[in-house]
Amino acid sequence: MDKIVILCGGKGTRLKPVTESIPKPLVKLNGKSVLEYIMNLCASQGFKEFVVCTGYKAEMIETAVEEFKKDNWQIEFSNAGEEATMLERIRTAAELCGERFFVCYGDTVADVSLKNLVQLHEKNNALITNVLYQMQSPFGIVETKDNKVISFKEKPLLPAWVNVGYFVFEKAALSITNNNDWVAFLEEAVKTNRFFAEKHGGEHITFNTEKEKEEAEKKINVFSYVFE
Repeated sequence: MDKIVILCGGKGTRLKPVTESIPKPLVKLNGKSVLEYIMNLCASQGFKEFVVCTGYKAEMIETAVEEFKKDNWQIEFSNAGEEATMLERIRTAAELCGERFFVCYGDTVADVSLKNLVQLHEKNNALITNVLYQMQSPFGIVETKDNKVISFKEKPLLPAWVNVGYFVFEKAALSITNNNDWVAFLEEAVKTNRFFAEKHGGEHITFNTEKEKEEAEKKINVFSYVFE
């Protein structure tokens, strides 16, 4: 079974001052941490082998996981250092994985079908398969003609797709470039013609501000089934 690599080492600077005392994956929504939701969602689909990438406040992450983990989960921790880049964390974690593994951001909860994602990955002989969601405007969009408003749409979905933070990785993908910059790596991955994506139409919850956190807390109950 492919392992789940969860990226939890960042400092979550956009959510300060909350993240000055607690790493972002441990921020609680309705009494449970984001990381607990992610791991339960993966386990509910049969994926129970995890590599948790730490860095910032690593001991807090490790302690929390040990407290909420289930007996039939297999947990390993990988710490590339507090200042490591995202790609450096993945490279270090990959040493604990087989030839294929999942990568998930530790601050994003989505009801992605991991089995379907693997099927798409295998079908395309992909090196990397990424999950996308349709971008929603944070503003009302106004269309005019000759200064006359002809339409108004409140926070519509836009014709653009963005990264959810769920991937399938072949270990071989890490040899695409020696550059440890995440964006540069993905740009090089595009050139291989083996970088694919799935458009996700289900639930997706993430947050970077206090206001977004409040909205996430209202939505998170859609995942309560994994705790029943």
